[in-house]
Amino acid sequence: MKKGLLLLFLALSAGTFSACVNESSSDRLEQEQMAQVLADIHIDEAIIQNLHVGNTDTSLVLYHELSQQTLKKRGLDSMQVAKSYGSYVKDPAAFIKLYTRVNEIIEERQKNTAVKNTSVKKAAAKKP
Repeated sequence: MKKGLLLLFLALSAGTFSACVNESSSDRLEQEQMAQVLADIHIDEAIIQNLHVGNTDTSLVLYHELSQQTLKKRGLDSMQVAKSYGSYVKDPAAFIKLYTRVNEIIEERQKNTAVKNTSVKKAAAKKP
């Protein structure tokens, strides 16, 4: 259900990006790199949403900060990502393939986090 809503949201927002950005597929980031960036961004969004910040402006400021850190960590800027995203939006097959990979990455990270949390809990339980 969440995946369906996410894809629907992205499809609706795709028109906005494609109207603002006119780039060829040769200028876009590689699929894996773009998928990693988008996974980071969606995880950042989830973190902010789970903070339950009552003020929308505060949420936007937090999101902006996290997204800037994410892009800086990956050596990218927001314009590169926006142009690349716009290019993927214009190619529906590549866009679906991209978001299939984004979902896989998020699921892999969730599994890794769950395994780490279980290991930490077991280690903590063994301590006297």
